Amino acid sequence: MTKKFFFLPFLFFATTSYAQVISGKIVDSLKREPVAFANIVLADGIHGTTSDIEGNFKLSVPAGYQQAITISHVSYQKTKLPLSFFNKYRVIKLKPSEMVLSEVVVKAGENPAFRIIRNAVKNKSRNNPDNLESYQYHSYNKFIIKPSEMSDPYKKRVDSLRNGSIAATKKQKELLQWDSISSRIHFFMTESVTEKKVINPGRQKETLIGFKASGFKSPLFANVATDYQPFSFYNDKISLLGKDFLNPISKNSEQRYEFYLTDTTYIENDTVYVIQYEPKRGKLITGLKGMVSISTNGWAIKNIIASSSDSLALTGIRIQQNYEQVNGQWFPAQLNTDIDFYNLKQFGSYIIAQHRSFIKDVKFNPALNKSEFGDIKVDLSPPAGVLNEANIEKFRIAPLDTKEAKTYVTIDSAMQKFQWLDKTMEALATNALPIGPFDFDLTRLVHINQYEGFRLGGGLYTSNRFLTWLRVGGYGAYGFKDQQWKYGAEVRFNLNPNRDFGVTFQYINDIYETGYAHQNVQRDFTNANEGLRRLVSERFDKIESYRVDVSYRVLPRVHASAFVSKNNITPTYDYTLTLNGETLNRFAIGETGLALRYSGSENYMQISGKKVLLGREWPMVSIGYARSIQVWDAQNFDYQRLDFSSRFQFKHRPKGKTRLFVHAGWVDGVAPYGRLYNARGAQETQAIYVDEYFQTVGLYEFAASRYASVFFNHNFGNVFYDNRYSKPEWVVYHASGIGWLDNANAHASSQISLQSFDKGFFESGTGFNNLLRFKYANVAYFGLGAAVFYRYGAYQFEKQTNNLFFRATFSLGF
Repeated sequence: MTKKFFFLPFLFFATTSYAQVISGKIVDSLKREPVAFANIVLADGIHGTTSDIEGNFKLSVPAGYQQAITISHVSYQKTKLPLSFFNKYRVIKLKPSEMVLSEVVVKAGENPAFRIIRNAVKNKSRNNPDNLESYQYHSYNKFIIKPSEMSDPYKKRVDSLRNGSIAATKKQKELLQWDSISSRIHFFMTESVTEKKVINPGRQKETLIGFKASGFKSPLFANVATDYQPFSFYNDKISLLGKDFLNPISKNSEQRYEFYLTDTTYIENDTVYVIQYEPKRGKLITGLKGMVSISTNGWAIKNIIASSSDSLALTGIRIQQNYEQVNGQWFPAQLNTDIDFYNLKQFGSYIIAQHRSFIKDVKFNPALNKSEFGDIKVDLSPPAGVLNEANIEKFRIAPLDTKEAKTYVTIDSAMQKFQWLDKTMEALATNALPIGPFDFDLTRLVHINQYEGFRLGGGLYTSNRFLTWLRVGGYGAYGFKDQQWKYGAEVRFNLNPNRDFGVTFQYINDIYETGYAHQNVQRDFTNANEGLRRLVSERFDKIESYRVDVSYRVLPRVHASAFVSKNNITPTYDYTLTLNGETLNRFAIGETGLALRYSGSENYMQISGKKVLLGREWPMVSIGYARSIQVWDAQNFDYQRLDFSSRFQFKHRPKGKTRLFVHAGWVDGVAPYGRLYNARGAQETQAIYVDEYFQTVGLYEFAASRYASVFFNHNFGNVFYDNRYSKPEWVVYHASGIGWLDNANAHASSQISLQSFDKGFFESGTGFNNLLRFKYANVAYFGLGAAVFYRYGAYQFEKQTNNLFFRATFSLGF
């Protein structure tokens, strides 16, 4: 009997130690927005909690407690409320504080916040989810576009108009209509549920399992947790809106950030320090400002608020992250992003985009199969209708409020006549317009170069709506300057899409630029502004080619391909080649070869059965090998070719980045001019800078059968001053190359240069990006910069001023 009831005293203690549980929601008294990570602490200094990202909290109060409860937050005035308050009210309104960091007094001795920050930095690796072996989770994501609260003058005007009896003017009616619409519905809203699986390093896949958007059906509008911020706050650089910010939780950050220990709270047996931070005055860093709570349990980030410290930004961004312990491991639980478009104003309001992500069902080291992972990082294939609705209901954090429900109904109704926008948006994203079981290839629509002039074309290929394992189609194009048709066809068998395993049979009757087409083993490795160089390209060979390719992703970051081809090549310029004593002006060449491509990470999104490149991570390296073969009546060519291309980028703390590009090639044997190399010149690009090219060399100034070139640039970042009209970033450049033309006597032409650069070619330059800044659509800055380059060495021009070349640079940033 004693054994059966010995636990009763403990049960009695457990049920009577805490007399009640209080809960509520903390909001900003002016904006009515939730206040995340506020501290709710009892007077005993032992019991307390913090509000979550949505401002909600729950706290157990010991029996007999009668004192006040303190609610504090570094950005708000501290409030003390009696226990009885929580029996009547659920919402607590905090007034914003006027205090700034410079007003906080630090006593003599080392700043106590430094020790806490250093401990957090020291324990980054153990708390960073990127260092976990594997994990998976579900994420519920909500995205809303809405106007901010009206300013007080407009609020008073609205109240006056609604209470008055005088007829309103047209402008006043618009104000009333704006207030009516914005108070009833949001402008746009989506919900999505995803399942994410990760095997570190490098393997991850996020799959859409639930989606709903106001007015649209395309999953292109779905959101995932990392669309607007990184998944955790442990990398040295935090990327927001395409800009890299120096993380305050990084090595030696106390040299560049001000830290102030503003509060200490206690959650169960854990002590949590609240630290406010901002960049030090005079430090021209791309920095953040906000608040971080650090737990002494593992010295991990408990929660953090961060926003850009750039007071001149046209678009503001603020992120919030909350971490919880799962099986003893700190892991993100909630991610919030608020993007404020301050200059998109109407009636005292500006546009806000809000993204909320809630992480649940976290599992560490689950049974995951590596074969499930490919280069598709986000699969937006829409789930079946019934399952889609069920998953949204299952993972939705809280029922939709009246305003959210009305948003779906109202916008869905209004967009009935614009359903074609779904297909249009997907077509722009995938570069393919669906036509029944076919896709019209938009990438072939328009091209411009100096040989063809304006080239108009199109392609039609079967889609996965026809067959997932087979793609058949072709293209055609017409050049209005050369007045010639080009065309091609292909058949591809997709044997294992997850490993990019496929076999392609291809025929083309087209043109390719000499000394260029084979330099990038994978043409999609070309840089963003290389299209400017293509506009001025003018030297092409005609080619009729029969080709078979086999491609396969052998490792997560390594793609391989092999090919065999028969090529009939005709130069479009005066040129002859002497081969084995015979003079030729047309060439029949058989080739076979293989290529390897490495990328730090390639991220693709899958939508409507098509892959869309989201981005690549550095470094990028490609190697290709090919040799001539005697097949299909090919002429007696005997050469082999090796191509190498690499791209590296190094980001420095606290700012600045270095880029290094190395390109090389070698043709051993006699090959036509079009299969050799030029010197990667871009002198003719109308004074616009083109990365990875010599700015002082003509497109076809040199020719080589063996070459190597190195391109280097270093951006020091903003090191001088920063204002609304100018934010100069100092950049230095250097490029050098060398090339030999073997068997030069075999080539003859009255139109082309056959000069090698075997004595070495050199150029250096310096310049400033963002010398001038202009507002772009009132949300971002368009930057205009300038650089000057000097050509020197054995191939410099006799007149010194002819060796100077000026280039313009462009940028777009928030």
